[in-house]
Amino acid sequence: MTVAIFDADVPTGIAFVRSLGRAGVPLRVYSHRRWPVSRFSRYCADFARCPDLEDPRFLPWLDTELRSGRIDLVAPTSDLIAFACAELEGSEAVLACLFKDRFDAACARLGFRTPWSAHPRSIEEACDLAAAYRYPAILKPKSHVGVGIARGEIVQSPDELRMAFRPYPLAETRYPELALPMVQELVPLALDNLYSVSGVLGPGGEALAASCSRKIAQWPQPLGIGIEFHPVDDPALLDLGVSLARGILGGGLFEVEFIRDPRSGDWLAIDLNPRAHGFIRFDIERGHDLPLLWYRSATGEAMQPCGPARQDLYWRHGVPHAVHRFTQPHAKPALRHVDIVHDWSDPLPSIPFLALMLRHPGGLVRPFLAANDHSSRMAPAIEPVS
Repeated sequence: MTVAIFDADVPTGIAFVRSLGRAGVPLRVYSHRRWPVSRFSRYCADFARCPDLEDPRFLPWLDTELRSGRIDLVAPTSDLIAFACAELEGSEAVLACLFKDRFDAACARLGFRTPWSAHPRSIEEACDLAAAYRYPAILKPKSHVGVGIARGEIVQSPDELRMAFRPYPLAETRYPELALPMVQELVPLALDNLYSVSGVLGPGGEALAASCSRKIAQWPQPLGIGIEFHPVDDPALLDLGVSLARGILGGGLFEVEFIRDPRSGDWLAIDLNPRAHGFIRFDIERGHDLPLLWYRSATGEAMQPCGPARQDLYWRHGVPHAVHRFTQPHAKPALRHVDIVHDWSDPLPSIPFLALMLRHPGGLVRPFLAANDHSSRMAPAIEPVS
């Protein structure tokens, strides 16, 4: 079965191209651009144009391609692709992962703890209830579907919330409620206690592969993407993450994000991504080839679960990580590193990927220069949970 790989300019798409291409799986790279990054891979033998993923024409186009049989499988490489497939397939499980209010509700039903949060239904409701929220708090999107790359902001008081609470610009959607932010507590020392469990679940919910990692640094501060992950060997956390993914998503590729609450020691679930994650190459190099496992599971191949993941590697997002080390020096890990994209066995995609990263160099540096100010705002006193 041929796999359609969208998100051809981002690390998840590149990882799928390399993984499936090395295994001889037929694949086709799609993009609205003529020369996306993945097209430079030695494993990209078939390329076609498609509408931009954020274009309203993309969903009906994808529906037509699937119905015609020109596309067999769609690689789950981003929230937008996962959402598009969920809409076409009617998958409420995927929507429960992508929409934070549904995710919180699903966690509560299954007995998993999450940070305190609220989901106001209007600006007026948010302002009226501002005094009842816990501060400092985070205003963040309920989903990244339709609102782009917005990460949110921290507010310290009811007055700050009233000033900052406003709708995000929302693309055309049948979920207009996504325009309003959610309010979530800022867990003390959260940046020092961020963990992930990632893997693949088979059609029966069995864990074909699962591993733990810890986020060491992110960009921009204080709300951003991970730029350094280290391996973690924690069987209890592994079981917790797999159980949560199985309970909500059921099967397929997943990444669960947790905060270890320093006030109580509890694991707080903050995200369940029903698709490939940005550091998926880390899993691959640790011995868990998630794209290939996903493909084999999706095509009905019988498989044995993978063994434990390697613990002698760490992962980094090369360009922002280099800026981070320059502006905030720290000890280099005594481990071999895995880069987000660069691979000596398939080097050409690194060049256009680096070019895309360096289009706006000032945007790389400014978040790190402001990190100390953010850190001081991120460190409220730790109090016991009532």
